[in-house]
Amino acid sequence: MLWTHFGISGPAALDLSRHWLRAQLEGHHTAVTANLAPGLSYESLEDLWIEQARRRPRASLGTVVGTLVPSALASAVLTRLGVPPSIPLASLTREDRRRLSHGLSAWPLAVAGSRGYNFAEATAGGVDLREIDSSSMESRRCPGLYLVGEILDVDGRLGGFNFQWAWSSAAVAARAIARAFEPSDVVRIWHPLSPEGL
Repeated sequence: MLWTHFGISGPAALDLSRHWLRAQLEGHHTAVTANLAPGLSYESLEDLWIEQARRRPRASLGTVVGTLVPSALASAVLTRLGVPPSIPLASLTREDRRRLSHGLSAWPLAVAGSRGYNFAEATAGGVDLREIDSSSMESRRCPGLYLVGEILDVDGRLGGFNFQWAWSSAAVAARAIARAFEPSDVVRIWHPLSPEGL
């Protein structure tokens, strides 16, 4: 997850956006939170504060939180929660401990919206897969039309899954087209940037 001038970005935000946008389109109320200390739950953070207060009672809260998350983030979180970073662990109240554990394990992220199609890494939606013969990628509604990649209602996590789908579905379609046509047949391929075809 990357912090940018416009909000969060990076693979985590981009993967999350597909679920958030789908929920919005379906009319569901959504709330997004981030665990700022991955691998640590609310309960394990509670235990950590108690154990650290026993072992290092004079250590400042800011120093200890700075070992879990980057120091700039630690400072911002503590400021937002209203807990002084200079407070010794032994002086941390139960309420402050709970607020801090909740803040680090479920930090609320207000979502203003997506950055739109021009900034999209992958798109969702498209032709329903029930309209396609998966063994050839040929349209069931328009025989002779082969559909591949993101024109179909397939999307996956970031990390190459969408590229792999595009390449794999194209390979299936190419083999089916090669089997369906004689070498002398002319195959016209439609491309969105070339209305006349290729």
